[in-house]
Amino acid sequence: MALLPLGHRFAAVRVPGVLVHAAAGTDMPEQVADMLRAVLDGPVIHDHLSAGPVYYALVAYGRGTSWWGADDTPLLTTGSYLGVPVLHRIAPPGTYWVIPPRYRNDLCSREAVFDLILKGRRQLRAVTPPPGRA
Repeated sequence: MALLPLGHRFAAVRVPGVLVHAAAGTDMPEQVADMLRAVLDGPVIHDHLSAGPVYYALVAYGRGTSWWGADDTPLLTTGSYLGVPVLHRIAPPGTYWVIPPRYRNDLCSREAVFDLILKGRRQLRAVTPPPGRA
């Protein structure tokens, strides 16, 4: 595993597993990977933190880059570091590539990542009753 500085060549969007799984309609790893491959078409890292699974979508970054995410889906840039597994680590245990990069500068579009997050939020709202209506 390498610890890479973000904000120079690329950045990463941290997405909680609950949002990714809601967008995929499953938490089955192969089905989640298929959905991420189809929707993001770029490199994604999976990590399992003490608070649960988290995904990191690698995205382009440059001066003036904007991000529309919330506090739970930050764009990690300059001053942040990301643990990046070796390219052949594509399964657990530990941190692994759900979708490894295919070529130099292979990155997800920020718009696609944002759309995935919105879909996950919509799915969660659809299955979670509002407070006081349980």
